[in-house]
Amino acid sequence: MKKLFYIIVFSVLAPLIVSAQTIDSQLLENCKKELADISAKKVAIHDIAFNTDGHWLILYGDIGYSYSYIPTPLENMLSKLNSAGTSIDKALLLSDTSWVLLYDGKEFTSQSLPTDLSTDIAAAQKKQKNFRCVAYNNSCRLTVFGTNGFIAKGIPQKMAAKLAQLNQKKVSIRESAFYGSDGWVLLYGRNGMAFQNLPDDIVPVLQKCSKNGTPVNLVRFYGNKWVVVYDGYKVETNI
Repeated sequence: MKKLFYIIVFSVLAPLIVSAQTIDSQLLENCKKELADISAKKVAIHDIAFNTDGHWLILYGDIGYSYSYIPTPLENMLSKLNSAGTSIDKALLLSDTSWVLLYDGKEFTSQSLPTDLSTDIAAAQKKQKNFRCVAYNNSCRLTVFGTNGFIAKGIPQKMAAKLAQLNQKKVSIRESAFYGSDGWVLLYGRNGMAFQNLPDDIVPVLQKCSKNGTPVNLVRFYGNKWVVVYDGYKVETNI
């Protein structure tokens, strides 16, 4: 049974003249507090999205969400889905005006996405398979659907080879994220992972999970900051 969760909106009160770094720091601190609260309630965290200004959106439970700021059309869509009890699955925020929301397994809505990424998502939807994740970073893009299907362009060579291997062996591809200009992470199977060129301080966290057989559910980046969600609702972060 789907349950309703409170929708929490954070606003940042600050002087009119304040550095972008200070704003980012406050936004990230609010995100950290919200993640800690959700984790304490042992509610599954499905996605965390950051835009270029440091604003964030967290999707949790079946239909729960909280955010610092999101565009009005996205806010309206989330409210509509929440009221209807429709599962809210994944989100990608590229800017205050460019975003995509995946919901109800294989549905999506978006605004001002890069044409190539929008085309990939639409192509995956036509295959009538559930969306797994969408990742985008500069010239790199990846859409994963079904069990291990994917559409990718411009991704690092080792990542492409790993995706092809997983697809050929029919291993489920669960999640992905890009970091910086050439960093990436893939989550697959029950607790499998592959990564390259990630921040030094996140590597021990991922290695510990791998050694303990702990499933990592999600990895997200904002600049040199990162969040790891494991065991469904537990969180490690350097925010």
